[in-house]
Amino acid sequence: MHLKDRIEESPLSRRQVGIIAICTALYMIDGFDVLVMAFSAADVSKEWDLNGAQLGFLLSAALVGMAVGSIFVSTVADVIGRQKTLLIGVCIVALGMLGSVFAPSYTVLLILRLITGVAIGTLQATINVFASEFSNAKRRSTALSIVSIGQPVGGVLGGLVTGLLIASFGWRYAFLFGAVATLCMIPLVLKVLPESIDYLSERRPPNALERINKTLRSINQEPVSALPEPVARAKKSRFAEVLTGVNARRTILLSLAYFILMASFYFANSWTPKLITASGFSAQDGINAGVLFSVGAITGAVALGIFGARYNMRKVLAVFFVIGAATFVVFANSTNGSVSLALFAAALVGFGSNAPIAGMLAISPTYYDSEVRGTALGLVIGMGRVGAIVSPILAGGLIDG
Repeated sequence: MHLKDRIEESPLSRRQVGIIAICTALYMIDGFDVLVMAFSAADVSKEWDLNGAQLGFLLSAALVGMAVGSIFVSTVADVIGRQKTLLIGVCIVALGMLGSVFAPSYTVLLILRLITGVAIGTLQATINVFASEFSNAKRRSTALSIVSIGQPVGGVLGGLVTGLLIASFGWRYAFLFGAVATLCMIPLVLKVLPESIDYLSERRPPNALERINKTLRSINQEPVSALPEPVARAKKSRFAEVLTGVNARRTILLSLAYFILMASFYFANSWTPKLITASGFSAQDGINAGVLFSVGAITGAVALGIFGARYNMRKVLAVFFVIGAATFVVFANSTNGSVSLALFAAALVGFGSNAPIAGMLAISPTYYDSEVRGTALGLVIGMGRVGAIVSPILAGGLIDG
């Protein structure tokens, strides 16, 4: 039996479950990183007297970096390896967060948010590839849905902590918490995450067979005596591979779906706390709305996973796209009422905007071969980031108007 088929058909080992857990924790960094700026927006704006457009650029800076990281930088995971890419990315995020603590001006913070975003974008694409490659066929959709839940969980836990830190010590301590939490992930990445077997089989770096067998033993698989036969491929660049032939249609359609979904999600994710506050509610109500948005997002991902495991995933995704649109209409008409209605609507829009993202993240890696999987996922997620960049800036302009 082919090595990949053995992993696909075997039950998940404890090590594989641990790998999924670490990938989920890394995804929490993404959720925290976006929301820490949203939660800090009012205080940062007050300290440096920013207008709505400036604040919109600050909220979008990390998203610009994420797009660059996803599209252009995440391809290094197909060259130097998944585990090494994750390790470097976590280190850069930690340093970017730490630098933000001491940012002396709007411009410096803007640059730091951009750099941190590049690392986050690279991490997100690589995490999805890594988790997919260490899942079996039966549990892959469930595993990747769980990984995607890490993003809103990071928002919830981060929001609860940063709300207290900002109220007691100021917005800089929120970034300090993020830096410390990210630094704690470095030894876990080193200890728990082995290099991808798919990557080692394709790229064949020094000691590839020894490293493959070490990984196989760790996930309760028998070692192999020789590397798998290499797959003959036409000599193309990785981007050419994902943009030509049968992959071209897949990449275009997946990119369009991610563009729509992430534009919706990051608009709501970035601006919900500020919009609640601007509607006459308190700053704490804004933070509560951000937390409830994340709770709704978690619930949406769980619901998508339940329905996706029972029914055709593409049909389930189509239904959740419609539900997502409806929740935005509800939120748009909720802020003139009571705070309870506004907070409930924030949770609803979290549900509607994140559920389909969880489904897309679950199925997208399965469309590509391992040689270009990191490049392909980076590209389609990066196109989603482009949509995410535009929406917070547009909201800032609308508020100023």
